[in-house]
Amino acid sequence: MSHSQRQPIPYTRPNVEIVQEMPHAERIIHLGDQVQALQSMATISIGSALRRLLFVWLRIYVNETRRGKSEKVNIKIPLPIPLLGAAFARQLSFHKAAQLASAARRGDDVSEQLDSAMGFEFIRVQEGNPERGKSTLVVIGLD
Repeated sequence: MSHSQRQPIPYTRPNVEIVQEMPHAERIIHLGDQVQALQSMATISIGSALRRLLFVWLRIYVNETRRGKSEKVNIKIPLPIPLLGAAFARQLSFHKAAQLASAARRGDDVSEQLDSAMGFEFIRVQEGNPERGKSTLVVIGLD
């Protein structure tokens, strides 16, 4: 019995369109520029990076909003664990900064996300119920 061999099908693009330059290109803000701006805003200082060589902080951040009233809890407990904090990133990852930049483009408030950013997060839970006017953000991690 002879088997027929499979032949590759050539790939073609039947309807190729040429993209033209937009007339208002000077008003466009590129996502990469916004990501870099967010990363530079969230970069920790050299003093905090040196502090992480001796201590890390167990941090619990809770922000709850109900019917326009906001309650924030930001607890920091120092833990004398040397050198662990040196492994933490000094700024937001590109992926996380890109998520924040896209949320800012949608008109969302990203200041809460920047306040809650930590060097290492164990738990991040965000719930929202717009019908009731309620939202909750809980973050537990090391900073």
